[in-house]
Amino acid sequence: MAESTSAAPADLRVALRHHAWRWAGAPLFVSGALIFFWAFGEIPRGGRLFTAMLGFGGMMMGLTAFGANHDAAVSYALRAQVGGGELPPKLQAELDEELRRDREAVNGLKPSPKVALVLPFTALALQAYVVYRIIQMWGVKA
Repeated sequence: MAESTSAAPADLRVALRHHAWRWAGAPLFVSGALIFFWAFGEIPRGGRLFTAMLGFGGMMMGLTAFGANHDAAVSYALRAQVGGGELPPKLQAELDEELRRDREAVNGLKPSPKVALVLPFTALALQAYVVYRIIQMWGVKA
């Protein structure tokens, strides 16, 4: 039992980090949607369907960034709680809600914290590339 108690503060730190990081996915999803519709709207003017699909990928990657960080936050919050750690009220309320909704799924979460931290940057890079492709289509020299 001493091992789980000593792990609780580390799990809580990771849970709090991912709890905050997940909100990077929301604006990335919105910007990705705008970029996707922009790229799709350029198709009649000579734009490529491939660019629009890359835009769709950037939009979905923003949503995935939110989901991966949310899953990591919930999973590590549960580990911290089981290890005897005390959760901040917001995180505790969210964990309780997730457990109430689907306890089995929460207990079965297998977080990928490194992937969750890399996803927002990957989504941002993909979205920037799509914007670059659209601007290049107009003949603007970079």
